[in-house]
Amino acid sequence: MARFRFPSTHQFMAIRLVRWRIILLILVVTAAALWWSSSRPRMHPVVLVPGYASNELDARLTELYRPGCGARARKGKKTGWFRLFLNYTALHDDPDGVRCFADQMSTAYDAASDDYYNVPGVETRVPFFGSTQSFRHPDPDRRDFSYMDKLLERLEGAGYRDGETMFGAPYDFRYAVAPAGHPSRTGTAFFTSLKSLVERASQLNGDRPAIIVTHSYGGMLAHQFLIRQPLAWRRRFVRHFIPVAAPWGGLVLGMQALISGNNLALPFVDPGALRKEYRSLQSSLWPLPSAKVFGAGQPLVSTKRRNYSAGDVADFLGDIGFGEGVGPYESRVLPLFKELPACPMVPVTCVVGVGVATPERMVYPGDDFEAMPGMVIGDGDGLVNLASLVAVEPEWRRRGPYFRMVKVDNVNHTDIVVDDRALGIVMREIRRAK
Repeated sequence: MARFRFPSTHQFMAIRLVRWRIILLILVVTAAALWWSSSRPRMHPVVLVPGYASNELDARLTELYRPGCGARARKGKKTGWFRLFLNYTALHDDPDGVRCFADQMSTAYDAASDDYYNVPGVETRVPFFGSTQSFRHPDPDRRDFSYMDKLLERLEGAGYRDGETMFGAPYDFRYAVAPAGHPSRTGTAFFTSLKSLVERASQLNGDRPAIIVTHSYGGMLAHQFLIRQPLAWRRRFVRHFIPVAAPWGGLVLGMQALISGNNLALPFVDPGALRKEYRSLQSSLWPLPSAKVFGAGQPLVSTKRRNYSAGDVADFLGDIGFGEGVGPYESRVLPLFKELPACPMVPVTCVVGVGVATPERMVYPGDDFEAMPGMVIGDGDGLVNLASLVAVEPEWRRRGPYFRMVKVDNVNHTDIVVDDRALGIVMREIRRAK
């Protein structure tokens, strides 16, 4: 039977020394942590919602998929997840690749359920939600192509870190949300995720409310998100809303995109090759001009036969051969934009480009829309008309707690997120939110 023996004096002193060293180490580590925490700049987290074509989109094809884009696609149907957008390699100098892209990017409106869905057999996902990684380079194979990278570099230079104080909210830009009483499965899921992200960003940063920075179409989505949250939630979790180049009242070129197609700013792709795909998307109807902003009688598109104003959109859709778009437009889009966008009742700074030649009327020489139109030019950012960019100013300035409209001369819709002057304004507004 083992006998218990008391430690010797020497052993006892050694044990006490080890204990004191452990306590000292704990105190040093705690003090360092407290110093590091107190020395960190007190930042409001930034949540970024990118523009229309600045999101990465993955796809997966199931057995239900029946490709309508050539024999090669039928023989070599992909398995597993692959990059659908943006994939420069698949689109450049490859007509079959463009046809497959259009086929797999298309959606379909189902009147029975009153919602939009992917075509049968195509599953999609938006990778890296919560991070800025997916829209830093929409095509990961092309590091020279990015709309958002320079803004992210500015934020990082100010101490922001991805996943800690800086967060990304990428989305499937083919979809949108609908008015009350109409389902929007994909849009509602995005808003649910965005709400959780804003709350998590705040929690990770000492419960400080977030700054939401957006570009273009992302501003429209973020605005719809904000006005659908209770006012108490907005005041608790949103410190500042900074929409850059948001098309509050639509744009005249939104009508042309439905006529001719939208090549997503890829100059080597014929817009006509993507016209059917573009018309199939829920989001293609959102840029149509609002009569509240452009007037119900001002001609925006003209043929020899008639003029079309923002009040004639339903007739316009029918006459360009897109009659199936009338129902979704009148029930799911028009109710959202019949009036000016409601003030979100949080501090807002709008940053817009001005002084760039922007089409404000298209004049077709014949009775149809086949020839290239002549353009009547006005002010704006080259894509969005000035009237749309500044449409919210009077009402939001009057009703909101804080409002600024900052105009940047001679900068276009895309360059505004890389222009040093515009980025300086965005960063200044972020720093002011203390």
